[in-house]
Amino acid sequence: MKSIFRMFPIVAVGALAGALVLPSPVYAQGTSRAGTFEFILPVVYSPGATVNGQGGSSADVNSDLGFGFGFGYNVNTHLQLNGLFNWSTRGYNATLVNTDGTTRKASGTLDTSTISFNGVYYLLPKALTPFVSAGIGSTFVDSNIPTGPTSTGCWYDPWYGYICNTYTNTKTYSAVSYTAGLGLRWEASRQVALQGSYNKLWIDATSSNPTFDGWRLDLIFRM
Repeated sequence: MKSIFRMFPIVAVGALAGALVLPSPVYAQGTSRAGTFEFILPVVYSPGATVNGQGGSSADVNSDLGFGFGFGYNVNTHLQLNGLFNWSTRGYNATLVNTDGTTRKASGTLDTSTISFNGVYYLLPKALTPFVSAGIGSTFVDSNIPTGPTSTGCWYDPWYGYICNTYTNTKTYSAVSYTAGLGLRWEASRQVALQGSYNKLWIDATSSNPTFDGWRLDLIFRM
């Protein structure tokens, strides 16, 4: 699965290059998005952030890129409803607090994925328009910290024969999350659009409520 995720940047960059060389008529008099579906390919840059936990523990999460996909429906020229799924893998350096009050350092990688259902409001009925967005969803976090011994399972596959795989349980959790954003949309043609936006993600976790910033570029194909 991770190999598929690694291929996503290549696909996104190729699609973006193709979009930019398409004919780009200017719709100065306005454009109608009403009643159309859109396929969305977001690329998200998340700057570094510090997450504070219980007992004085904390983690400094590195900046990195994330990717995703989604589908939207334009109820009218101004209002769009969409669903988005995105993921990222980011390194982190953590400060762990022992029960006696001493601390120690640790580092690792943090895998996160978010599925959200959003409303987007385009302020102008034109090809170039600012917009605001808000959404609710669920965020899954895998700290990749082992929580038990490593186990190995083996089986017979009809194509590859006898296969063994090693697996280690890691600390994970899922939580309700909320998003809000502000951005600008440009319709390069009747079929292709670009959106740039600043977004904020709030995760309603039990021990803390971390927030993350994100700068997002959406490549949009109207269907």
